[in-house]
Amino acid sequence: MFQSPINNSKCPSYLAEDIIEYDFMLDEEKAKNVWKMLQRRETFVRGQVPPYQVNFETGLEEGEFFSGEKNIHHGPFLSVHGEIGEVKDDYRSLFYYYGSYVISFRLVRPWLLEFIKTPDGISMKLYSYVHPLFKPFWRIGNYVFWTFFRITFRF
Repeated sequence: MFQSPINNSKCPSYLAEDIIEYDFMLDEEKAKNVWKMLQRRETFVRGQVPPYQVNFETGLEEGEFFSGEKNIHHGPFLSVHGEIGEVKDDYRSLFYYYGSYVISFRLVRPWLLEFIKTPDGISMKLYSYVHPLFKPFWRIGNYVFWTFFRITFRF
């Protein structure tokens, strides 16, 4: 599996590597608009449901992301802090730092999120280390989250 250049740790023996992938099928115009939305801070700052929040080290809340920009998504049972990786016309990555977790550091450690613009829409890949017993719950939670995320594309 690809290893983060952001000094991420290797997968601990009690966790397993996991990749969640979703393809959002969109027509060309809708994909263009959604892609533009995914490249902007305000989409994530204003789109959070309290008490969850997204903050950027720069203090900026609007505008396009830039490579190397540090951020954190946080709230109850969530602390995923990282750094924007590549930002291209058809690709954006976000590397999560060591110490990031969902629910607990011993259950889920995300380490990379990728968005890829494709001819048929947008693809998303989330790489994590997940406790094997928790994997079914992680998968169900992601299915629900990304389904609601998909619904926001309609507006």
